[in-house]
Amino acid sequence: MIWYKLKEKRPLAYKTGLFDGKKSDKVLVADQYRKYHIAEMYEGVLDGSEFCDFYDTRDFEIKNVEYWTEIDSPF
Repeated sequence: MIWYKLKEKRPLAYKTGLFDGKKSDKVLVADQYRKYHIAEMYEGVLDGSEFCDFYDTRDFEIKNVEYWTEIDSPF
């Protein structure tokens, strides 16, 4: 696994739908408290402000994400 610092590189957000901005595939993230989460990143511009937010599979926001890595798909 290759871990990326969020400040240096973001996951690729390319999916569009009934949400603001674009979203990424599922990624594994680590927050500042060393907890791991499976998440999707949403990014874009809303009301003139740029956003980059991570949400878990239950749609709860994950705060203080510091690192992320891609999840390999078996299919």
